[in-house]
Amino acid sequence: MRIEIDQSGKLENTNKPTVVGFSNSINQTVIISAIEKQKLQRHFRKSGKSKLYIYSTFAVLIYFLLKNKKQISQVIIDREYPGQEALIKSYLLTYFRKTKLDIDKRSISFTEIGKAATIHGIVWRAYSAKRADIRLTAGDIVKLIFE
Repeated sequence: MRIEIDQSGKLENTNKPTVVGFSNSINQTVIISAIEKQKLQRHFRKSGKSKLYIYSTFAVLIYFLLKNKKQISQVIIDREYPGQEALIKSYLLTYFRKTKLDIDKRSISFTEIGKAATIHGIVWRAYSAKRADIRLTAGDIVKLIFE
């Protein structure tokens, strides 16, 4: 299964929600609200890891999209944070290992997806409506990252 992933609403903009979604023959989206992002950012600051907030959280959002998918052959992630792809991929693989799920590191790549891609429209509509298939809280993310 080939999956394309896109994001609307940057994680660093804590006054707006963030939606991450995937598209192939099916679509799915995950959202974290502005309030939950602010809580999460405070937790990172208190932990002395404020610089990792964006990249580890982005990886967690992707993880929650993929964790129940079977037979993933290719994951193509839009280049939301150029220069940080290796770090994001490392976090993503760590979360899969931590929960004893398997994903081949060679199947994950980053590229420009573009506004014409199907997934861009799906994620944008979820972002505009502030609704997604999965709603995450700061607690959901803290549990995976810090425990």
